[in-house]
Amino acid sequence: MTTARHPRAHELALSLPAFPSVTTGHAMPSAQGVAAWVQAAWLMLAEGRAYVEDLEGGEEQPQMQQAVKLRFLEQLLDIDLRLAGRVPVDDAHCLAVALEYGMTEVLGASGTDLVEVFGLEEEFGGDECQVGSVYPLWERLLAAFPGELPDRLVAEGQRDMLLTLRTWAELARRAGLDIGFLAPFMKAA
Repeated sequence: MTTARHPRAHELALSLPAFPSVTTGHAMPSAQGVAAWVQAAWLMLAEGRAYVEDLEGGEEQPQMQQAVKLRFLEQLLDIDLRLAGRVPVDDAHCLAVALEYGMTEVLGASGTDLVEVFGLEEEFGGDECQVGSVYPLWERLLAAFPGELPDRLVAEGQRDMLLTLRTWAELARRAGLDIGFLAPFMKAA
């Protein structure tokens, strides 16, 4: 579906605060903060980009798009919980938690906001899938992220990805961490 058919969802996607706690000074102890932000960065560049690419490539498969956008929303909640210093919930509960409590770190969004932006009112398994408001939301998140998120899905992004990993390793070392905490995320990608 195009954004013209859902102008309110598109406008909402453009108005939700991206990473609101960054601008208000929410801080965690340095090691915990470094680990959370590096995990968030990895999940956004590895998982988030892949979900958005799947949404774009699945225009002729609305049921697949519905499943992908639900998983993408769940991924954003996982990132939100990590940035808040909370333990992420099991995948089976991510959607319910997002809709009940909204998000506070990745987006300043209520559950109702998420329903509208992600078009969750549509019939699951139906012949249409609203994804037009997800793209501008994603672009805003990429632009607002406090650091670079290279696109590892394109050839020229591979060099940038290696440089980013080096930067993260140095940041982790300075915070007293072993960058090995990122290994399970990399294996899962």
